[in-house]
Amino acid sequence: MHALLLFVSLLAFYVVLSGQIGSLFLMGMGVVSCAAITLLAKRLGIVDDEGMPYRWWLRTAAYAPWLLKQVFLANIDVLRRVWKPTLDIQPRMFTIKHDLRTAYGVATYMNSITLTPGTVTVDVGKNEFLIHALTQDAADELIAGEMHRRVLAIEGSPSARSQGEDLP
Repeated sequence: MHALLLFVSLLAFYVVLSGQIGSLFLMGMGVVSCAAITLLAKRLGIVDDEGMPYRWWLRTAAYAPWLLKQVFLANIDVLRRVWKPTLDIQPRMFTIKHDLRTAYGVATYMNSITLTPGTVTVDVGKNEFLIHALTQDAADELIAGEMHRRVLAIEGSPSARSQGEDLP
């Protein structure tokens, strides 16, 4: 199932980028290339749930608009602070705990923090992250936990999470 999903995804990506639906030769080369990549990935053992976490795609797609809004708002905040005559920043390092149980959830959360301007995930521990925040407001927003709750929702209920790979 994972290999088929990878092949279809690669082929769709090829069609979107090439735009060569009318050319039989180019479409044939695309199918051959996508099949070769899929077979190579399968032989290398990288076609698995970790590489193709399709069970979380719909929930991640629902999370993406909220994250994009947060990235936009944080961009405006950082831009406003940087262009101010008095640099209004209060850099700080702090740790934040998380209850995420899957590698996908941890990766989503830490990347979401880093994608949001003004915050960077510096280190990842078993149940916590070390974060650098440009301002106290950015730190307070992370500590409030809205992003954490939303990433937990991507992982699903505790029964759904137990089906995913547990973190070491």
